[in-house]
Amino acid sequence: MQRLIGGMLILALVPGLGLAQSAKDSWDNLKLLQPGQRIEVVEKTMRSLRGPFVSVSEETIMIEVGKSQRSIERTKIVRVSVRDTSHRTRNMLLGAGILGGIALAATAVPLMANSNEGNSCSACAAAIAAGFGGGVALGAIPASRTVYRIKK
Repeated sequence: MQRLIGGMLILALVPGLGLAQSAKDSWDNLKLLQPGQRIEVVEKTMRSLRGPFVSVSEETIMIEVGKSQRSIERTKIVRVSVRDTSHRTRNMLLGAGILGGIALAATAVPLMANSNEGNSCSACAAAIAAGFGGGVALGAIPASRTVYRIKK
């Protein structure tokens, strides 16, 4: 029964995944970008340009690189991504909770074993702190979301 339900869920999600992928193929997605929004453009030569978005037309995208504006032809672009920092605080809290919880669970047995002998488990406390700190660091990594990708 569980296999049947699992199989039905997978079949229900597959068409949705296909639609989500094809939506990134549209050049019209670039028209939703706001001027000044930080983007990354990857050219076919695999050179990456980062900077604020300026404008887009049917054949080119304009990006600010350094102190100058650069126009890149649509035919030379592989992918355009937007830096997405709106969820950074949430991701930091989730990372700290998950990795800190894993460290806490992994050190709970040694901590309890040493507690009745009057010993402290400083290594356990260090592992828990490292788990929380590592989770915060991983959550702080800025994410990007692909807005346009050429059709393969």
